[in-house]
Amino acid sequence: MKRIHKALAAIVGLLVLYSCATYKAQYKGENLISKQTESEILHSFYLIGDAGYSPIGSKSEALQSFEIALKGASKNSTALFLGDNIYPKGLPGKGAKGREFAEHQLNVQTEVVKDFAGRTIFIPGNHDWYSGGPKGLERQEEYIEDKLGKNTFLPEDGCPIRKVEINDEVELIVVDTEWYLTKWDKFPTLNDNCEIRTRNRFFLEYESLIKKARGKTTVIALHHPLFTNGPHGGQFSVGQHMTPIPVLGTLKNVLRRAGGVSPADIQYKRYNEFRDRIITLSQDNDKIIFVSGHEHSLQYLVESNLPQIVSGAGSKTTPTRNVGGGQFSYGSPGYARLDVFKDGSSHVSFFSTKENKVVFETEVLQEDRPIITDYPDNFPQEKTASIYTREETDKGKTFK
Repeated sequence: MKRIHKALAAIVGLLVLYSCATYKAQYKGENLISKQTESEILHSFYLIGDAGYSPIGSKSEALQSFEIALKGASKNSTALFLGDNIYPKGLPGKGAKGREFAEHQLNVQTEVVKDFAGRTIFIPGNHDWYSGGPKGLERQEEYIEDKLGKNTFLPEDGCPIRKVEINDEVELIVVDTEWYLTKWDKFPTLNDNCEIRTRNRFFLEYESLIKKARGKTTVIALHHPLFTNGPHGGQFSVGQHMTPIPVLGTLKNVLRRAGGVSPADIQYKRYNEFRDRIITLSQDNDKIIFVSGHEHSLQYLVESNLPQIVSGAGSKTTPTRNVGGGQFSYGSPGYARLDVFKDGSSHVSFFSTKENKVVFETEVLQEDRPIITDYPDNFPQEKTASIYTREETDKGKTFK
């Protein structure tokens, strides 16, 4: 028995030392706030996700802080709720079990923006699909738009993608990632009201939109992140390794990381297929920024030349391990703000409710490079030039 206890203690010790995520703030380098540009802010995106689990009769700490921030925001702002707006299973029908709790989640989130001068957009997450799929999304869309007005829940009609023009220099593209990841045979009428009816057609539409947006700051809002250092990316805490019991918990996590058994994890076959294709297509636009929820943490990562903001700590928290392309991660309630400036640059700031302050800020995109237009004014009327090089016109010794 003593040997078993010693073995378990050794396993726990190794987990703590080498492989575990934590709830602490983690930084790739020194925790320095980047110097702000002197350029004027063109537009701000206030980002919060997974905010659908406030206690009955109140709102989460993160939503309370988010509300204060929005009250001071300008009209040139957009509040983005990044999915999982209702836990655990979306919006049931009227009179159904869980309806009261679900309505409370939407009520507290829509109340947060009542004094906000900018635009509000909710996007769906996987949990929003868990109440009848498209039917549940339709109920949620109607509920939110009844309170906030048209086009506040996007994409509409169960479609997977929608372009939103913010201004001449900034474009927003909203993607319903669960549309791609879910098993379509469960919902025979899934694409009846949408022109995009295949996954390949979705990629063609995405490619077209990002190419047309070249030169603009292009914000892609999607619930599932392309990059993450949280549990959905295979990073687990000591507690998660110990649940339900030591060793078995670790085995569960190893299978989850290596086997891709959960559709919510990056390792899942269809999720991995989605992110690989989006990463490849996105190389055609050098001003793309991805903003997501899904992980209940605050993260900033840069991989494959693509910046990824994760702000999914709206009502829950999970641990992180800042590895790979991670610049910052924190398992704290909070939200993020993405500022786009007139010079083309952009900065992201992460606000934690624990410290009640900005805990990380960095430049996302650099300012636009000026286009050189200093061309010669005078040109000769004629100019003689060969269409062949000298080497191409020389005769060899064997030429007769």
